[in-house]
Amino acid sequence: MTLAGILLLVIGVLWIGGGTLWLLARRRYKIYQIPSFAMDLIGFPVEIAQSIWGRGAVPYAFLLPNMLIFGCFTFSPMILNFFVSMTDGTSISLFDRPWIGFAKYTEIFDCESIFVPKSCSNAGFNFWTGMFNTLWFVAIQVPILCAVALITALVVNKNIKGRGLWRAMFFYPVMLSPVVIANIWNWVLHRKGVLNEAIGGASDTMTGLAGMAGFDMVMTILLAVVLMFVSERALRFGKIPALPWTALFGALFAMLFAWANPLSLLELPGSFWVGVALASVLCWMVSVQHPFARHLFFVFCAAAALLLLSIQFDAVFDFGRYSPVNWLVTPNTNWPFFWLVFVFTWSHMGFYMLILLAGLQAIPSDLYEAAKMDATSAPRTFYRITLPLVMPTLTVVVVLSLIRSFQIFDEVYLLTGGGPGRDTYMIVQNFYEVAFTNSVPDYGQAAAGSVLMAVVIAVFTFFQLWITRRQSEF
Repeated sequence: MTLAGILLLVIGVLWIGGGTLWLLARRRYKIYQIPSFAMDLIGFPVEIAQSIWGRGAVPYAFLLPNMLIFGCFTFSPMILNFFVSMTDGTSISLFDRPWIGFAKYTEIFDCESIFVPKSCSNAGFNFWTGMFNTLWFVAIQVPILCAVALITALVVNKNIKGRGLWRAMFFYPVMLSPVVIANIWNWVLHRKGVLNEAIGGASDTMTGLAGMAGFDMVMTILLAVVLMFVSERALRFGKIPALPWTALFGALFAMLFAWANPLSLLELPGSFWVGVALASVLCWMVSVQHPFARHLFFVFCAAAALLLLSIQFDAVFDFGRYSPVNWLVTPNTNWPFFWLVFVFTWSHMGFYMLILLAGLQAIPSDLYEAAKMDATSAPRTFYRITLPLVMPTLTVVVVLSLIRSFQIFDEVYLLTGGGPGRDTYMIVQNFYEVAFTNSVPDYGQAAAGSVLMAVVIAVFTFFQLWITRRQSEF
């Protein structure tokens, strides 16, 4: 019998046998009182704790079953994992593994510089490559996930038609298995997948339209009309342009900037990102209600007019023959990493959206009514009322998403396998491969890496407690 089996047997004997003797020594039961005796036996630990230590021990007696479960399935494995990290060998039996101390940790830190994984030993190279990839993934993915979840929660918290349906649709991916999610997106993103077929069909259509006489003039006029309509809607509400219409204008301006590609005159790349940066500056100035926001909006309108005059639509839409891209394995493009962030955000956003939605619904409606009576703008209401009051919930969401992002494995392993090369090689995949897929499993090395990873997660947990305590003080 295993150690866990012996432990459970001892607990059962003490609980049932000791409880029966203790109860029968103090009470007399008749045959029809057997159900009452069974209930008293279940509550035996609480009763004996109260009789020995008083009422103060009752809460600990209620916690005892939960603590036993945590001890067996959480704390004990953590202690055993730390012990395994101090041993060597390929046996899974603890008594057959020789004690080597901190040798496995030394192998991980055997580097000229941990910031240059190629200067490390083989174990250090794999560990630090996975660690830095994971940190980079967390730094990009967590802000995106939290922002998307917050925006979605704000939208579905409004009184819109089909609100329940939209909430269910956003939450639906959370209920899917990571294996199902990875297979769905693999079907979309592989070389002959849905995405390449859609882009190829659109490319052929636009190239055909570009050959039609006068198409460039028609598209120029159409885009100019759309920009005029959006700008008029943004500027009609007063001294400060409306933020939603400004955001739409900024998106159109970024695309227009990319199409016109003015940086090509200087033989420089990156027109798209420059356009996005400029549009972001405009949206930020409008959101903070800067006094020069309206003047800057007129500058952007003039710049958009100049960009329209410079666009050659026949060149823009002459895509030629579209070559399918294998989005998940093409090296030196960052596409695998991008799609990994996208898929992970899509599949987990609904869970954090519900948490934030609960936080938003806890905000008293009287505050919004008072702000409406004071003619407070929507951006100011968000920054002064919604964001401060939802911040405790948002803090929990940030920490939970940080921990979950550090633990990413299923989607990476099934979508990219850590490739191309080591571009999407994450830390949990390193533990899995070292312990289970190598020809010679190294449980000690995997355990040592997981202990270091646990330290990182513990730091974020303590950070959450510190933030929560500071917020409760204020």
